[in-house]
Amino acid sequence: EFSVSRSFDHSRGFAMGQYVVNESEGRYQFNLCASNGHVAISSIVYPSRHDAERGIEDLRREAPNANIEDGTEKDFERVPAPKFRIYQDLGGEYFFAFIDASGEDLALSHKYSEKESMLRRIERVMAECDSSVAMG
Repeated sequence: EFSVSRSFDHSRGFAMGQYVVNESEGRYQFNLCASNGHVAISSIVYPSRHDAERGIEDLRREAPNANIEDGTEKDFERVPAPKFRIYQDLGGEYFFAFIDASGEDLALSHKYSEKESMLRRIERVMAECDSSVAMG
């Protein structure tokens, strides 16, 4: 069972979350769990724990100053990576991907019925991306 670290970073005004690395059949994926206990973002699947940890380091380094590209806007402007790219599915729900500096998808969010809720989640990822990795 997982419990969220409740440490507080006063420079940001956010309590810090925690990365959790999961393994299944020799493949690895990480979740950034926000300080409120919710999964903020889930990575792609990696072939090794080392690769998943490298993905965490990329997110830590690149997310705080990443651009935001809103793919839901008509004639949206493409922005350089690293970036959070916003999508909307045919059912009207919003989600985002984090695209690293090399242009590769690194992680995806859950879906949100309200765009404002999804934007707050991007803000939380940017603020909490340097959280610690749970031991395990």
